[in-house]
Amino acid sequence: MRECNERAVSRKSYVAKARAESPTHNRDTERVLVAGPNAVEAVLDAISRRGRNQGGAGATSLADADRLPNVASVYRVYLEETAGGRSQRLAARAHEVKVPVSMTGKGECDKMAGARCQGVAAEIAYAYADLDDILARPGLVVFLDSIADPHNLGAVLRTAEAAGASAAVIPERRAAQVNATVMRVSAGAAVFLPVARVTNLGRSLQRAKEAGFWILGLDAEGTAVVPRAGDDPRTGDRIGLVIGAEGEGMHRLVAEHCDELARLPMRGRVESLNASVAAGLAIYRLLDGDLFGKDTPAPRRSDR
Repeated sequence: MRECNERAVSRKSYVAKARAESPTHNRDTERVLVAGPNAVEAVLDAISRRGRNQGGAGATSLADADRLPNVASVYRVYLEETAGGRSQRLAARAHEVKVPVSMTGKGECDKMAGARCQGVAAEIAYAYADLDDILARPGLVVFLDSIADPHNLGAVLRTAEAAGASAAVIPERRAAQVNATVMRVSAGAAVFLPVARVTNLGRSLQRAKEAGFWILGLDAEGTAVVPRAGDDPRTGDRIGLVIGAEGEGMHRLVAEHCDELARLPMRGRVESLNASVAAGLAIYRLLDGDLFGKDTPAPRRSDR
């Protein structure tokens, strides 16, 4: 028991020191377990490609916010001894960028992360983005109104990042936060897509409108259909898409900040879609011209 307590104290001191040394320590950060091989590989791959290591014997600090905006520090990678050959490759990569690696017993990573992670996890300081920084750039920003299920949040972030959305915004209360489950479900997308956490989503939408964003709320009772980029003159290079909570939809005050409420066409007998599915369809609809036009860019895998 004494040995366990000493290890816990040592670990807390290590984390505190790593946070203090991080170049993003003044941002809204919290410790998160990145669960699953895809998410952990996304972190290590980005570090390896950057070729920078400023953490020394402590955490690996990531100064290039444009390449890995959400990770302030990587404290440690955890690998189960029974995880197989892929864990050995991840261990080798972690050692290359001087991230400490701890081998654990079977099932230990799942217990730490509170989610199934296939024997692979990493402890990071997750840094939420600044809303002003997000609104200073053009793009599609996804505003999530009280999405409570972390699986849905992870799925939305995965689709948004894959489609080329610029960022996401979530409330800090009564909503899912970025955690191990979100990281795992997003398959690493939550590492790359900037996510801002705000105290009041309505005020944040108003700030977005003042920054030139056209705000579209996704609502089953909307009077119009979600437009395709280019079909509506209002769908310029700054769009805010608001997705309501599962079952409840958008809160009234949030809906009042939308410039328009639009729906997805429904021709079958099912009256509604899962929040993450609806969000994915709306995101791809709004980015249709960019994604499916004749000048469609090549996949970005090599850039990561």
